[in-house]
Amino acid sequence: MRRKSPPCPADIPPIRGDTAEPRGVSLPTNQGDHRMSKSILTPTALILIMLLSATVFAQTPGHEIVNGAYWQHKTSQFRTLPNPEGEICFLGDSITDGCEWRELTGCPQVTNRGISADTTWGVLTRLDEVTEGKPAKIFLMIGTNDLAWGGADVQTVHDNIAKIIDRVKNESPDTEFYLQSIFPVTDDMRDDAFDNADINEINPMLEKLAAAKNVTWVDVASSLKDENGQLKRELTNDGLHLRGEAYYLWWSVVRKHFGR
Repeated sequence: MRRKSPPCPADIPPIRGDTAEPRGVSLPTNQGDHRMSKSILTPTALILIMLLSATVFAQTPGHEIVNGAYWQHKTSQFRTLPNPEGEICFLGDSITDGCEWRELTGCPQVTNRGISADTTWGVLTRLDEVTEGKPAKIFLMIGTNDLAWGGADVQTVHDNIAKIIDRVKNESPDTEFYLQSIFPVTDDMRDDAFDNADINEINPMLEKLAAAKNVTWVDVASSLKDENGQLKRELTNDGLHLRGEAYYLWWSVVRKHFGR
């Protein structure tokens, strides 16, 4: 039987229009009572992982993200942080990275494992850091960069996400997995190779994948679209990344899965 994650403390923050009172959340004062220890990979071990990933796959820009300074900085930081007991992990790229998830949700068990510019290949390379802590829940949203500049077509992204799901099931079988739809962009982002046509093609494929793999499909994208299927202009400054209001909409969709 799958375990349930511990309830979030006090009241979760209200979505605009809710009548709930704002909450105050404090982190546990004795971290040793609430967190699991994490093994730390040496720099040599981390380099070996990246070298192995480079030899397994033919190189594309999407693979080469693991050579980036920011990717390496964030990954090494994640490997030194403790694993919260009952961890609820948001995993993805810059769109995930850009949110203050713990403050937004009010849950001290929440971790942000987003890395700006990450790809499905990058997530596969660092996934052991996530599964090591045996998280209660993982919310994945990845693939935007693969499709834009990473050298991947929709089938490759689909297949890589299938590999991520399979590895989580194998390495952390009690983890509840939530596959989120890839978010829309504004059409003027085509100049930077971000295209809603690819996103619209892959999301139904990912929904079927979630059903086939027996994981939960979470369609956040529909809440962010305008009448033309683009990312709502008021939710973004650059056509791709999200403003604060958009993260509240995202939270309004996924929050129902926190108490399961």
